[in-house]
Amino acid sequence: MDSSSGTSSNSFSGKNPSGLEALQKQHEEKTRRVEELKSQIVAVKLDLEKKRKDALEDKKEVFKSLSDKYNSLREEYNNTLAERSSE
Repeated sequence: MDSSSGTSSNSFSGKNPSGLEALQKQHEEKTRRVEELKSQIVAVKLDLEKKRKDALEDKKEVFKSLSDKYNSLREEYNNTLAERSSE
């Protein structure tokens, strides 16, 4: 029994370093992947913030343009009403 358990223990310890190396390699690959994903998340977050800021600026510009057009049309309307009432 001792010799059989000794053999299995030797074969296990023989496989253990390569198994450990494989686990270390998997761990390193997963760690690298996690770091890649973190950097991608940061890049996407910055891109979203920039697009959100640009969208807000675009909305402000559109609102200002529409307000100016509205004020111009309202002024023209009031002038036309004033001309009609004076006639």
